[in-house]
Amino acid sequence: MHLAIALNSEPVKYAIIVLTAPFWLPFVRALWRELNDSLRDEGGMLGRAPTPRELAEMNRALGTHESALVSERWEEVGRSSAPTARSRGAQRDRPRGFGPGGR
Repeated sequence: MHLAIALNSEPVKYAIIVLTAPFWLPFVRALWRELNDSLRDEGGMLGRAPTPRELAEMNRALGTHESALVSERWEEVGRSSAPTARSRGAQRDRPRGFGPGGR
């Protein structure tokens, strides 16, 4: 029996998919929720389009959908941060790093 053929069999491939599911399944769920929320006005990914009354009720119950994706131009980013203040040792807006103090 050749090892390359045994590792390339269908049961091994399915086992790898099932065993790695805890890593990729949360990502797929979050992506599905984000797509459904962003397409709520059109009925989501697979649903029917809601009536204006149903849409108003969903907006009242869940709030309007705000996209997590924000478009910023480099010019806007350059204006919002002050490089001279940072170079003089100004305090950061939020802590950096993994520790409790962010250092």
